[in-house]
Amino acid sequence: MHPNVQHYVIREDESLRQGGRTHIPTLGMPASCFDAYRVVGIHSVDGKPDSWSMTDTEAAAALGRIIDGPITSRDDIEKAESALRAMLLSDYVQVVVPCIKGQHENGYIGYIRLDKHVRNDAAFEAFLSVPSRDLLFATEFVTVSDGKVTESSSSNSAVVGVDVERISCRYKRLQKTSSELAVALPIQLGAFGYYSDGALSSSARCGTAGFIDELYRRVYRPWMEIAQSTPSLFAELKLPPLVAIVLSRAPNRECIPKVLKDLYDELSSTRNELNLMNQMLDKTMNQSDIVAQTNRINESFDAIVPEALLSDATRRKRTIATVFNFIKPVRQLYTIAADPLSINQKDLQEMFKSITASIASEPRIVSRNVPAAKFAELLRVDSVRESILTHFIGSEVKLIER
Repeated sequence: MHPNVQHYVIREDESLRQGGRTHIPTLGMPASCFDAYRVVGIHSVDGKPDSWSMTDTEAAAALGRIIDGPITSRDDIEKAESALRAMLLSDYVQVVVPCIKGQHENGYIGYIRLDKHVRNDAAFEAFLSVPSRDLLFATEFVTVSDGKVTESSSSNSAVVGVDVERISCRYKRLQKTSSELAVALPIQLGAFGYYSDGALSSSARCGTAGFIDELYRRVYRPWMEIAQSTPSLFAELKLPPLVAIVLSRAPNRECIPKVLKDLYDELSSTRNELNLMNQMLDKTMNQSDIVAQTNRINESFDAIVPEALLSDATRRKRTIATVFNFIKPVRQLYTIAADPLSINQKDLQEMFKSITASIASEPRIVSRNVPAAKFAELLRVDSVRESILTHFIGSEVKLIER
């Protein structure tokens, strides 16, 4: 279900002059609109998803290049990872598309898009594999005369005097000028911001993602710095966790949209559990209970990557041992880092070693909750190096090499 947002506004919708008719142009996928230039606050949201995320066209475009090629830089891998976080870890995703709203000489009012060549067809196909829409984010209202923008509601408009047919060249500038409003939007809506564009990326840890972000943060660094730290042959090739999972499941890049649909469905119970964890923080609990519950959940999250890296022989041995030890309590043999992104490399390695020793003999640390167990399963991927060499051409591999 698409959420319906009720706003506080400072001016009426100009479209009411035309009986409420406004053209909302679609490009590759359905679109809705948000008149940022006249909205001063959010009143309420009807049909709000349990988890809702927003990403940008840069991330979506990078994912399209992962599918259809060629990637243009190493940054495409991390930008595509942002898109995958938005698509797979939340129930509903919107791609924020800065645009302008304009009135033409004949009285026609509609949204004018500047992003017509930003994403390829593969990017749209990928996002259509999950519940998603474009969100046309109108930052100003303009008047168009003789094919040019002649007036704007914004005093520092980047499009006044520009031909409508050539307006796409101002898209980057429009992204920059709209960044503060776009960063604030997911926070006001209670959504998660997974932006990759430089002007927007400051919001990456904003919003109400809670345990959804904790899960990712406690997987990302050990996966990048330890799980893929084996001596490289000729080149150091790494993939972030979600990109690694997707590529390991896809026989070729063209199959990625189908893989995304399957993963989205497969992660349904994981998203539900993470949403319930977030709701736990809103319940009436004393602080000591909140801390105890949070630590217990994060201990499971910290065990995801060590669990994924256990050999099959160790897992079989542990399963047999568990039959005889099922009534033993889980022994805490390690100290949980408050922030896995700030812990130094030596401490991270020591912590990882301790967790590995713990879960080798006791599987219940990671199986305490559905998300930890599921991601430990997903991260048992084939060789990352082989995935890169299989899916990417030589020039792209050189870009991925660190």
